[in-house]
Amino acid sequence: MNIKNFILAISLITFAVLPANADLIWPSLYIAKGMLSIKVIFLGLIFELFFVKYFTKVGWKKASAVTFLMNLITTVLGIIFIPLSGLGSEFVFDFVFHAYDKFGIGTFHWSHWLAAYLLVIFINTFIEGLFIKLTLKIKLIKTFWWLMTANAISVFVCFLFYITNL
Repeated sequence: MNIKNFILAISLITFAVLPANADLIWPSLYIAKGMLSIKVIFLGLIFELFFVKYFTKVGWKKASAVTFLMNLITTVLGIIFIPLSGLGSEFVFDFVFHAYDKFGIGTFHWSHWLAAYLLVIFINTFIEGLFIKLTLKIKLIKTFWWLMTANAISVFVCFLFYITNL
């Protein structure tokens, strides 16, 4: 697959998925929508820029480029992976553990929100860590914890904007 076809496919998936969330609702769809907010993106970029600059020891220009590109990639891939991870966690909760049948824990129980947020943080950390590994030649194991912290802050900002409707 060449790059033009890949970009076209991602664009079509992006526009096809957005209207679909009216029929399927689980916490990860709210997170995905919140992560596309300009305020959340801007604040997340600022937080992650300082983390990238401090931990990679590169200049501001390179840190800015790395931060922007890794978040662009995470956003594009997140359109696919965040809802899929949420669907996956719902299968685990409801089909594997029978959470609703045994405990009355439905889709919007706090445990499902927590699982969705942790999955988003992990997915973003993994994608961004791979990007840093490829571009800056820093091993994923050396970036994992500080990227996890940066992503936890970014996703928490998304959560705050969601619960406060800012």
